[in-house]
Amino acid sequence: MPEMPELETIKRSLEPHIKGRRIDDVELLM
Repeated sequence: MPEMPELETIKRSLEPHIKGRRIDDVELLM
């Protein structure tokens, strides 16, 4: 994947929300 500084910045700002959602999804699947 090519390095895209602006995408990296967006990813970092969204990461906490994404991590929370991933945990929720895993809990729903179990």
